[in-house]
Amino acid sequence: MQNVALNSNCDVSSYDYLWRLSPDRWAWEFLRRNYDFRLDAAGRSDNDISERPACPGFRFLRSRVPQTIADRWGLVFMPDPDRDGVEADAVWNLHAFPDQIEISCSPRARDQQCEIWNHTVPFCEVTHITDPVGREFLLVRRDRYVVQVRCTGISLLGLEPVLMKLTISEVDGYERQVKLQKAAFELFGEKRDHSVPQWTKTTQVLRDGLIALDCQELGMNRRDIAVVLFGAERVNAEWAGPSQKHTIRYLVKKAEALRDGGYLTELLGGGVAPDKWSLPQHSDRGQEQRTREGSALAFGDIDRRPTPAVSSLQTLRQVRKGRVGRVRHLKPN
Repeated sequence: MQNVALNSNCDVSSYDYLWRLSPDRWAWEFLRRNYDFRLDAAGRSDNDISERPACPGFRFLRSRVPQTIADRWGLVFMPDPDRDGVEADAVWNLHAFPDQIEISCSPRARDQQCEIWNHTVPFCEVTHITDPVGREFLLVRRDRYVVQVRCTGISLLGLEPVLMKLTISEVDGYERQVKLQKAAFELFGEKRDHSVPQWTKTTQVLRDGLIALDCQELGMNRRDIAVVLFGAERVNAEWAGPSQKHTIRYLVKKAEALRDGGYLTELLGGGVAPDKWSLPQHSDRGQEQRTREGSALAFGDIDRRPTPAVSSLQTLRQVRKGRVGRVRHLKPN
């Protein structure tokens, strides 16, 4: 993997966990910054989901209530938007994420070995999810890498032993599914040293887009965002020209588009335009009012609030004065 050096002198190390995320986890990072989604998620309760632990490293989740609103956002149930792309139990339904890894489950003889089980369960944390109609999914985590799996065939919850095999059921998405399967093999083998982020051009653009959204939540303008990403010295030297302004404009527009529905097509490959999904819109308040309330919510003036994107107003003052501060995204776990 190509390692792209970061240009910023600002400490944005709290975003380092992002570099290993799969596309569906990136989609969650953008969606959880969506104002309307956070309002919908504010109505969730921990009691909505039944959680049952099993053996060490294995847990079972099942919804106790209908998940109509979550389904409209492309999710099996409503996760906690304060949890990041690694920790959140964000499970995408098949319509939103058609290329998700599929495992076919069939009866296994008593003396038969299941290689997928043997190479994952002893080394990974596994979350089994059952949706409201009985479909089964897995979230498999290891070393802060997450893979979502859709299970077909017999139930994993039955009494008989199960043999799991990777399968591709859709010819149209063959290449995309193979790519995701190859990436999933990160879960196998010996534990590697991932302490130094290895950004590609694509993941750096996505990361910078998230930083831009978090800065906007505090009311920063585009020049402020440039200072966070590139450093005050470089911005002072180059901001008068068109290049840096164009870069920031592109990052902001790209990130806003992904946050506001583009995650469905560009990151999940759903192939459905966002407006066709009839995503929930809280249109009773104007955009200007929403922006003002969003800033107030971020600093705890109202109970149903988005999590603060940046640590404090002091950070904003430091950035605007040209002193590089420490920027924190929606709080990690």
